[in-house]
Amino acid sequence: MAEEEKDQKKVTQESPKKKFPVLVVVIALCVILVAGGAVGAYFMFFASKKKGEGDHASAEVKQEQVQKKGEAGDAHGGGPGGEGGGSGSVKPLDPFIVNLADAQGQRYLKAVMQLETDNPSADSEINAKLPQIRDEILMILSNKTFDDVSTVAGKRMLKREIASAVNRYLSSGQVTNVFFTEFVVQ
Repeated sequence: MAEEEKDQKKVTQESPKKKFPVLVVVIALCVILVAGGAVGAYFMFFASKKKGEGDHASAEVKQEQVQKKGEAGDAHGGGPGGEGGGSGSVKPLDPFIVNLADAQGQRYLKAVMQLETDNPSADSEINAKLPQIRDEILMILSNKTFDDVSTVAGKRMLKREIASAVNRYLSSGQVTNVFFTEFVVQ
């Protein structure tokens, strides 16, 4: 009898020891899953904001490069519209802030741009038709989705689309390039 009691004590003492490591493993797995989910959620929700900020910074760098290139062309004898790689006049526009056409409707785009023309007289024509031109650009921007404007190819296509739309309103010159000086999607 005494031996049976000792055997039962050993069995009861061994049982909790076996359950304890299993319990620790289950708790550890739960902690790892929760931490992994938190990290995944962070990247899912905040990666797009950081990407938009990166696009903004790269747009500023590209604009500085374009300005330096234009200054170098002017220094080498190439004036606006002349030989030597010079560019025409540049017309800055006020900022555009629009909601993107995404299903959630929670993203917006802020874009500041400048229009390069092949003829300086086109600037006065742009000023005269500015309400129509701004309206056209607003319609183009607000019909874009985040996927449309999040890639470099999408931004290039947007530039061509804006230039084409503005050129429909001009008769004394043409828009040859569109420069984004700010481009933020949030």
